[in-house]
Amino acid sequence: MKLKGETLREDKAAEPGRLYKIGACRTIVLEESDTDDIVYIHFDIRDGQYGMYGNEYKPPFAADQGGKKADILALVVDERRNHFCSWVLDVKKAIGGEDVICHLVGQLAESVRHKRAIATYLEDFTEEQHIGYITRDLQRGRIQESIRKKRAYLEKEKANIRQMPVLIGMEARRSLLKEEAKLKILEAFWRNQIEIGKDTFEIEGHISKEQEGKFVCDLKVACS
Repeated sequence: MKLKGETLREDKAAEPGRLYKIGACRTIVLEESDTDDIVYIHFDIRDGQYGMYGNEYKPPFAADQGGKKADILALVVDERRNHFCSWVLDVKKAIGGEDVICHLVGQLAESVRHKRAIATYLEDFTEEQHIGYITRDLQRGRIQESIRKKRAYLEKEKANIRQMPVLIGMEARRSLLKEEAKLKILEAFWRNQIEIGKDTFEIEGHISKEQEGKFVCDLKVACS
């Protein structure tokens, strides 16, 4: 087998920051303390396959980029077919505000890089990739309003800059670059996309359902 990981005993919960190898069908329970949500990650492992799982995982050789690690990193590898499927997902109580979306996108992008580091050892394999989020409340109207306000703000500031002396205007333009980058992130997210480097990927959304006072999501992890 090309990948190795720690053994996760049936009676133990997965610890953050560790990478586990899943050798048979089983369900891993992720209890997200920040949101009080529960995700049941159902690994469907078939003959000739194995899974990998990490909660807030990053390779030990990678610097911690301000805590930007997604909650779920999972792979199912089929070495007979030289194929694997991957999942990078984060859990958020609600998604709608600008800060939440920008932080989420940063977490997903960083964890995709962590996943790529692992997948270096599967470079001759084909991949089916899943990138996304789990939430109980996707606020599409709020996202749209954030985009409208950001566009209006940028148009106003750019008009002001045109009236400034050249040197002052250049400094003001540099200060707007971060706001333009945020707008780009928001617009891509509205289209259910994420840009990582020069690549654009689709984002998958999973909505949790309330069960006995908790919000629960069932996530199937399989490579057929």
